[in-house]
Amino acid sequence: NDANFESPCIRRFLIPVYLFPEELREYFGKYGEIESINVKTDSMTGRSRGFAFIVFQDAASIDRVSAAGEHTINGKKVDPKKAKARHGKIFVGGISPELSDDDINEYFGQYGTIMEVEMPFDKQKNQRKGFCFITFESEQVVADLLKRPKQVIKDKEVGQKIISFSM
Repeated sequence: NDANFESPCIRRFLIPVYLFPEELREYFGKYGEIESINVKTDSMTGRSRGFAFIVFQDAASIDRVSAAGEHTINGKKVDPKKAKARHGKIFVGGISPELSDDDINEYFGQYGTIMEVEMPFDKQKNQRKGFCFITFESEQVVADLLKRPKQVIKDKEVGQKIISFSM
């Protein structure tokens, strides 16, 4: 884990207005260097869906935006909100029946905070199926785990694949 890693979710703001990226950059640029602006559009019409994501170079910029109070751009009130943290979910396959739920939680928990572990159960065989889904608090944990596609838990090799990075 890179101790200096700062998750981009810390630096994002949701901007619920119908404005052009240039207008957003001009206004919010005074609070700090902007890495990117993504105005969300309707895939069918191409028109703005009324919100955008602004990613600043550093988290201090968001603090400055929040401290500034109300924001008005071209006569439109803008209420910036910090975007929700992004989570990462992986599929872990090849889980031996000898591995307990605690073994899996303990092993993967060393990489980061686990939000949820889904372990499907086969009622006919009366045992857990040989796979699970693990949702981590940070998508960076999933990215780090995928650098080593094979993991060994109590001398048993398991494989993993990314399922999603979700908001």
